[in-house]
Amino acid sequence: MKKILITVLMVVTSYTMASAELGVNIGVSAQIGTMDANGKETSTSAAHTEQKTKNQEALFASGTYFIEKELTFLPWFLDRLTLGYDNMAHDIDMGTATNTMQNRLGGPLDVTKAITHNQVSATVDKFETVYMTARLTDWLYIKAGNVTVDVKTTEKLDSGGKYDDASLDGTMLGIGIHKETDTGWFTRLEWNDYDIDGVTLKNKGTDAKTSVVLSAISGETARISFGKAF
Repeated sequence: MKKILITVLMVVTSYTMASAELGVNIGVSAQIGTMDANGKETSTSAAHTEQKTKNQEALFASGTYFIEKELTFLPWFLDRLTLGYDNMAHDIDMGTATNTMQNRLGGPLDVTKAITHNQVSATVDKFETVYMTARLTDWLYIKAGNVTVDVKTTEKLDSGGKYDDASLDGTMLGIGIHKETDTGWFTRLEWNDYDIDGVTLKNKGTDAKTSVVLSAISGETARISFGKAF
């Protein structure tokens, strides 16, 4: 669905620019916000006991670029809608989750045989949003969209193996104000709320019964944007 929306945006944008009509917005944004995620490593093996998980709240700043098409050709109030595509320009470090496993010999003394330390770090290397805005007034708008996040994992596993990277989906809701000059240059201030689905990653190595569980990610951002309307 998201690929279809991006294709539609590119087609209507190309047609608009080719026919010299107005309604295309291009710009860049800077934002600051927080993302909260809970990660843990679990094992289905009776020889391991999970001892530590971590909840990570990350404060981050990032830059994005965007392109939009105002749907002014639609009838009635629909002509106040705008279709847009936004993408993050760089990676975001989401922190590290560490887990300690104890191998036990069993028996009445339950003697510890070995202690295994596993550490998994996560980096967001793509954060795409396809969204729709609705202009409530000449300066106030609301916003909703679909988010795709690519998460790259980096492991330091005493137990061996590795984890695949993951692609997560989610939703975004926002509200903002828009100020535009007579020449088409505009500035926006915006607040966004994100809710992104979690994922479970299975160990691909020697410890196949081990997995990392990344719970749903939530966050908020404040954003300022600058751009040009054509």
